Amino acid sequence: MAQRQNVSVQMLPATEWEVAHMASHFVMFNFGPEPAPEAVAFDSTTSTVIIEDLEEMATHAQIFEALRSAALTPAQWLTFLREHIASIPESEKEQ
Repeated sequence: MAQRQNVSVQMLPATEWEVAHMASHFVMFNFGPEPAPEAVAFDSTTSTVIIEDLEEMATHAQIFEALRSAALTPAQWLTFLREHIASIPESEKEQ
């Protein structure tokens, strides 16, 4: 997925605990060329909730922006992963 031009993968560091708990998980959908969300979906215990209200979608867009801003960039998290993979002892890599 990360190799697609329209997909960006970022990692939220554990140090950003407060930002990560701003909201439960959700998905924003955009079906056109503009970056504005057209729907927001999240799962409840018994169903999936779809939001199309502009104010509620704007709130979710603000939450997403806070998460995105706190996350490492793709280049930063690749460096992070490479450094940590390199620090794994060879004996543990074989398991």
